[in-house]
Amino acid sequence: MIRAEEDGDVTFFRMARTLRGRPLYWTGAYLVDGWLLDCGPPATARELLHALEGRPLEGLAITHHHEDHMGAAPLLVQARGLRARIHAAGVPLLEHGFAQALYRRVAWGRPRRVKAEALGAELRTSRLRFQVVHTPGHSVDHVCFFEADRGWLFTGDLFLAERVRYLGPNEDVATLISSLETVCALPLTRVFCAHRGPLADGPAALRRKADRLRSQRQQILELLRQGLPEREVARRVVGREGPLTWFSLGRFSARNFVSSVARGSRS
Repeated sequence: MIRAEEDGDVTFFRMARTLRGRPLYWTGAYLVDGWLLDCGPPATARELLHALEGRPLEGLAITHHHEDHMGAAPLLVQARGLRARIHAAGVPLLEHGFAQALYRRVAWGRPRRVKAEALGAELRTSRLRFQVVHTPGHSVDHVCFFEADRGWLFTGDLFLAERVRYLGPNEDVATLISSLETVCALPLTRVFCAHRGPLADGPAALRRKADRLRSQRQQILELLRQGLPEREVARRVVGREGPLTWFSLGRFSARNFVSSVARGSRS
């Protein structure tokens, strides 16, 4: 399933794999001045290629290596002659592959390997100049794209939601807070999330998320110092585990939020 949503000079392609006609989990890609910023999962690659027919397409830049952001890259490279660009840490992950949990394969499909080039400090299109901002925490290769003249920030998975209930096993809360602080310091006017689309109150939403994460991290540290087990700390501060925890067989959980904070306190 794919929908093209126009927003001035920006087109958001909202896409998802479906089960019995119902979307499993929405993600997206942005077309800006002839460049794709992310390209969605393998499961919707051909639909995206069809949706791009007749549209000028000059380049592909990927915020990070996860399959719901790079999955259409092999087909776009083959069919439209593009070169996939990603942070240097993501180049070997695209070219040689990366571990993919079963639940991610169900939701997004299995990505093919693709040759990639490392992004530099800037990404220039015909009319725009994006600063490539390294924002790790969600993944080591995660970047955001910031267009200073317009104040636009394309956040990949840095935002997702103001309230974080689940984290993956390799995500790091302290690094996420630092990355949010980095982008909050930029002169932002608009924020474009890869999963939620353009945010109505983007700059303030980013700040609220950073503040909330910082507060939760402090609460978790205090409860851990009291000797409470991680599972109980997660229940009190983050909330109970939900369907996504069970679907991912525990790899995406509230418990991971607490474990990340605990690891950081020991380092």
